[in-house]
Amino acid sequence: MRKVFGIPVLALAIAGCGDGASHPPDPQAVDLGLSAGYDAKLILMGLNNPSHVTFRPGDNALTVCDSGNGMVLVNERGVGHATKFVSEFDTEFWKIDTEKKISRYKLGPLCAIWLGETSLVVSDGGHPDGRDTIAFFDKPCKAADVVGRTNAIAPTSTDPKDKGEGNFTGFVATPDRKTVYVCSHGADAKTWILRCDVETKKLEPLLSADDHGIAVNSPMQVLLRGDTRLLVLYSGAGGVADGLLVEWDLVEKKPVTQWKLPGLSDPMGMDFLPGHTDDLAIVDNNWSLTQVNDGRLAHVRLPPGGGDAEVVVVGTKLKGPVSCAFGPDARLYIAQLGEKFDEGKGTVVSVGGFR
Repeated sequence: MRKVFGIPVLALAIAGCGDGASHPPDPQAVDLGLSAGYDAKLILMGLNNPSHVTFRPGDNALTVCDSGNGMVLVNERGVGHATKFVSEFDTEFWKIDTEKKISRYKLGPLCAIWLGETSLVVSDGGHPDGRDTIAFFDKPCKAADVVGRTNAIAPTSTDPKDKGEGNFTGFVATPDRKTVYVCSHGADAKTWILRCDVETKKLEPLLSADDHGIAVNSPMQVLLRGDTRLLVLYSGAGGVADGLLVEWDLVEKKPVTQWKLPGLSDPMGMDFLPGHTDDLAIVDNNWSLTQVNDGRLAHVRLPPGGGDAEVVVVGTKLKGPVSCAFGPDARLYIAQLGEKFDEGKGTVVSVGGFR
């Protein structure tokens, strides 16, 4: 079977999906407004509000949350096309345009990571706040065939708008696969990072930005930075350039360093450059309730001691990027909403040139 950049090429149709998801016969160049030295390829198209990309250990199979279609897709090595790993998740519309009385942003599984070659952990996000859970799967199946599930998280404040936590995303697992850290979104009355014990399936609040005077909310992605430090990307208010990176001490449960992200308005995804913990790729969604705006791709360096991060924008024409991860080929894979959300225009692209 042909491969591109070490990743098996997907066939023209996604097996059994029936929703229009497809892969170009030959991955083609795509214009993301990249700086010199970078290049982009279209990897997957026809997705509905894709929300997360990752890779399975062992065979490095590209794994994508096709959120609006309520499924997680996997590019199976040796098969030649993407298949449903888990399907038929519940979905909901995340936002209501009260002026036009239109439901917008259909979402289901928001994040998925592998704890092993057959163990997949998925954010079951198609429910109201306070009812979302994290689900565990060990084989291709329907969402109803879950083998384990966490508790939901009830309200953690006295704010009447607080209905509990939901829309779990941005997972990272510890090297021993015993703990998963989770970004959580409720009513923003209190902003939480949650902790999931894999063995007991217990999900609990862990770190609150509000308790430490951090006003920026909407945590989107967490990354481990050593054994006891957790780096959290906060997107902040939509359309406002208030994104923030915070490094937390997991022992003391306190923030130790903060970096502002000049020039980025709604950063939603990040990953360390391979072999680094001070250099990151960050995708900036440039969010809007009514349309998909041109987003940005940035190479970000973290100076010691915090302050302003060094932000170099290397792409200016991304279409609603929401998640990114470096693949085994050292290319950055990015999930995008596409030209329009809720209409099956979502894509996965890969970008090379980071160094």
